[in-house]
Amino acid sequence: MIPRRVPIHNVSSLDDVAALAPNDPGGSVLIFDADNTLAPQGAPLDQFAALVNGAIDRFEALSGVDRVIVLTNGPERGVPRMTARGNKPWTTRRRLGLSRDSRIVVIGDQVLTDGLLAWRMGGPFLHLVIDEDGEAARQAAMRGLGKLVTALFFRRHR
Repeated sequence: MIPRRVPIHNVSSLDDVAALAPNDPGGSVLIFDADNTLAPQGAPLDQFAALVNGAIDRFEALSGVDRVIVLTNGPERGVPRMTARGNKPWTTRRRLGLSRDSRIVVIGDQVLTDGLLAWRMGGPFLHLVIDEDGEAARQAAMRGLGKLVTALFFRRHR
């Protein structure tokens, strides 16, 4: 049995994300990964907080967005508006306070965590990597494995 496949879009910036964000009333929920999507991996805490909070403010201001959630599998790092230790890809709509009818778009750098969360939630995945050159070996290995599962779980948007 082949699992259902959800759309995947490769994007190169938050401007690309904003252009693809839903703009119809009734809005969607955007779920962002923090590390290497909104802020570079290993960014100093003050820079990390400024980038994450700035992105939340930017995307909450869009007319088609009802809610912005920022998830990380790591610690909070001084950003109370972010859900730390997010348990991606296994977190649930219930844990995030989302109804079954919520339209969800997930934006992240790793197919194995962020992408599979999008697949589990039934929404599109916007694949955004802001610092592929500066990532740790473990992150690079995860990215390589993610490429292998992309064809099974996702369909490229044309």
